[in-house]
Amino acid sequence: GCPDWDNDQDGIQDPNDSCPNDPEDIDGFQDQDGCPDPDNDGDGILDPNDACPMVAETFNGFQDEDGCPDDKPFVDTDGDGYQDEVDRCPYEPEDFDNFQDEDGCPEPDNDGDGILDVVDQCPMIPETKNGYLDEDGCPDEAPSRVSVQKEKIVITEKVFFEYNKADIKPISFELLEEVARVVNDTPRLRKIQVEGHTDSDGSESYNLRLSQSRAQSVVDFLVQHGVDANRLVAKGFGESLPVDTNSTTEGKAHNRRVEFTILEQDQ
Repeated sequence: GCPDWDNDQDGIQDPNDSCPNDPEDIDGFQDQDGCPDPDNDGDGILDPNDACPMVAETFNGFQDEDGCPDDKPFVDTDGDGYQDEVDRCPYEPEDFDNFQDEDGCPEPDNDGDGILDVVDQCPMIPETKNGYLDEDGCPDEAPSRVSVQKEKIVITEKVFFEYNKADIKPISFELLEEVARVVNDTPRLRKIQVEGHTDSDGSESYNLRLSQSRAQSVVDFLVQHGVDANRLVAKGFGESLPVDTNSTTEGKAHNRRVEFTILEQDQ
């Protein structure tokens, strides 16, 4: 019939015991309140399993289960100075070239022009793919293949035709389109003679007809690309005006040509 002033028998009388029915765990942490504290440091790891019950675990992916704070070891698999956990390419070292060096990934082609930086003379500026020095990786403007010089429109490439025909080969379309642009952009050129020339193979009469037909094909092409037909005239010279010997294959190739002579122009 005697009152029990310490129900949980933890040594703290019930009037002073915040948890009179749960005995205090005497472990040096808040022992005066009479309540058990199963996780003193509040890190989610119960004290019986916590190697450091008074110091909270640092949850960083390294030995998080022991309940002790610990620094994650510095792991840099590719040796580029970036810890694997922040390295976007932990198995490929960064190439330090002042381009996106902070991501830990190598960028073999900084400017994205398809030319690797190790051979790209302008690794930060993309190449202009225009058929002129495209392999150096630098943007460059191709020198004009067509220029107006005194009494001539000079082309730096040949106009090619099908063998023994007046049909222009597609490989020459771009060149002649450029000729058309130059003529259209130079209105002071009032009359231009498109001249056809052949080598000495075949008869003179045949070569004359062939050169005339080829010159006319070029005129027709230019007209189709916006040049006023009244500014153009076709003239075939056959084999009469060679610029090289007709005794060699190379010389004959030089003699087969198209030229543009300015007959009338404004000063």
